[in-house]
Amino acid sequence: MAQLIKLYDYISRYEVDPYRYPGQFIRLKKQQWEKVLDAWEGKTLHSVMKETVEPERNFEMSRKQTIINKLKNKFSKNKDNIESITIPLLIEERAMSEEDLSVEFTTEPKNLEELKSLFLDDIFRFQIRWASSTLLEKSIVEKSVYHDPIIRYFLQSIPDHFLLLYKPVLILQKAPVELDIILISPTEIYCITLLERLSDVTYIGSKENFWIEKGIDFENKILNPLLSLNRTGTVVQKLMKSAGVELPIKKVIISRNSYIDYPVPPYDVILLDKRTYNNWFQQIRGSSSPLKHVQLKATQSILTYGLSSSFKRQEWVKDVE
Repeated sequence: MAQLIKLYDYISRYEVDPYRYPGQFIRLKKQQWEKVLDAWEGKTLHSVMKETVEPERNFEMSRKQTIINKLKNKFSKNKDNIESITIPLLIEERAMSEEDLSVEFTTEPKNLEELKSLFLDDIFRFQIRWASSTLLEKSIVEKSVYHDPIIRYFLQSIPDHFLLLYKPVLILQKAPVELDIILISPTEIYCITLLERLSDVTYIGSKENFWIEKGIDFENKILNPLLSLNRTGTVVQKLMKSAGVELPIKKVIISRNSYIDYPVPPYDVILLDKRTYNNWFQQIRGSSSPLKHVQLKATQSILTYGLSSSFKRQEWVKDVE
């Protein structure tokens, strides 16, 4: 299951520590799956579900009180030293427990496949929370995000060691810039634009500002997808060069449900449509390379410029006051 490390302009805990959280997610997911699978095979899943959901609330209250106590101590010693006050918060932010990943589905599965499906759905919701909050801040998540089939598809179909930035918004030269999908693998960076407005149509590509979307009895003009794809590719390339990251950057246009007709496409763009997409995707899914340092460095070089629209969690504000 790919990791969602940046979503739109939402704050993400991966921005706090991009080197730590990817490995932690893989470990927590594995531990929780083993716990759920053992409980299901032992026919004790119902009790495990209760034990994992309820203690999470107690754990959050306990961790919250610990931080508040540390804050009070810091304030009493030196009210003006803001930097020293943030130290315990960073310590607690890094002290994330496996309690943060707990089973929340309420129906018991009838078979192993249903168990996997319920588990993946639960991890999906968990990832949205991680990609829209930190210990102290959170972003307002639109309900449509939880029902977005594209986000769900990429997260639930790609291995854990792939890192996904879904239309991230960056601040570049003091201006916000929205990019397309960025998928960072251990060996490559994919900049992806999707063409999925309609099914079983043909997209006729060209160098012009518009492409043709052609069906059986209609034709539409659509904005050339290469415009946004090239912008994303250029930004990523510059950020990688600035950070000294050496990973191949590949620009990809994908239409899973239709066809792309472009006789002589740009040499640096991969076109994948209904005829060719599955082969490419199976290669991605078959990747077994673990997380790499250069991959995490690439992640950091992008997240450093991420725009984060968020607010302080009210429970922390009230207690600190």
